[in-house]
Amino acid sequence: MESASYFILLIFLGGWLKSCNLVEGAVPSGEELFRSNVNNILERLTVQLSNMPTKDDLAAMEARFTQHLESLKIQIKNLVRSGKEEGSNHKDETKNHRGRRSMDVPDEADYRSHILACEVRKVASSFNESCKFMEQLLTLQRDQITTLEEIRNTSSNLSEGVVTILTEVESLKYHINNTLSDFYKEPVKSCGNDSSLTNSIFRNQQLTCDKEWIIIQRRGTPTPPGMDRTNFERSWIDYENGFGSLEGDFWLGLKTIHDLTEEGYTQLLVDLKDWAGEKKYAMYNVFQVAGTQDKYRLKVAGYTGTAGDAVDYHNGYQFSTTDNDNDGYGHINCAQQHRGGWWYKTCAFADLNSIYHNSSTLEKGWIGVMWFPWKGEDYSLKTAEMKIRKTPQLI
Repeated sequence: MESASYFILLIFLGGWLKSCNLVEGAVPSGEELFRSNVNNILERLTVQLSNMPTKDDLAAMEARFTQHLESLKIQIKNLVRSGKEEGSNHKDETKNHRGRRSMDVPDEADYRSHILACEVRKVASSFNESCKFMEQLLTLQRDQITTLEEIRNTSSNLSEGVVTILTEVESLKYHINNTLSDFYKEPVKSCGNDSSLTNSIFRNQQLTCDKEWIIIQRRGTPTPPGMDRTNFERSWIDYENGFGSLEGDFWLGLKTIHDLTEEGYTQLLVDLKDWAGEKKYAMYNVFQVAGTQDKYRLKVAGYTGTAGDAVDYHNGYQFSTTDNDNDGYGHINCAQQHRGGWWYKTCAFADLNSIYHNSSTLEKGWIGVMWFPWKGEDYSLKTAEMKIRKTPQLI
């Protein structure tokens, strides 16, 4: 049954993928139909399952039926006992009378007793057949309940599977689009309004977006001659309010990032590029940043991508800066060691806010724009961007 459910899923998914245009910016024509079909199937199945009796309902019905059977058994036993007693009494009453009779003819009371016994045996036989039938019926109902529970579980697993598959398809579609020629790409542009920047130094400016993704951090943009690159070795206040230039390298600010995740921007995308031009990405389906009282604690989950999962190591940790140490490394201040601000643990598997180097070479291991699962601790990346968006409504 489970394989049949997934066969149906594959049919719908196959039709959707055939109609999916992977060129950047295109909307897959079959996606909405696929989502609608799956949603309708799950809704109808849920309605049907909700009308089915539960195990508790069946158990209660079985208990009532068992009680009724026991009552009938007692009544039949009493009837049989009463019949035997009545037959015995009639035999005693007619014993002497029979002795006086000249012919051996069956007595009327004895005949009635015989008829009663026959009727009782018929009733008992019919009752036993009814019991067997009801036991078979209850067995069948128990099997049906077990099957329905399997269907219910399969439906839940199917729904979760659809969400997982579509999330991975979104990730794969982004990966394919990201490897296309720049000819097909839309440029990074301003988007939205300044309503989400009231707690930022970028107030009265528009957010910077890459299509539906709001960019919250960027490293490695070209620097005009004579200008210094944005320094990310900053204080707690700077990391709260943001710094840099929205046209170049910047950090949007912890207050603003928290506000955006509260508004539903809870999917994270990290774009990375090395000095040879190779690109990798990491996408997280869950990304939340707590408020100032919890020191912007990070919650992240649901990794897909090609760069390796480096951020999960930092899940559940508070933000730290050189002047506000909240890592889990005892007397060691990871922010001072790594010369940046991040959700340090002991210390980092990813650190996109450390010192920027004009090559992949590090003066000291772990101190650079680092993504450990891809390049290890001795390589500083050329570019890095962190982007967030609202999670697409897949179902």
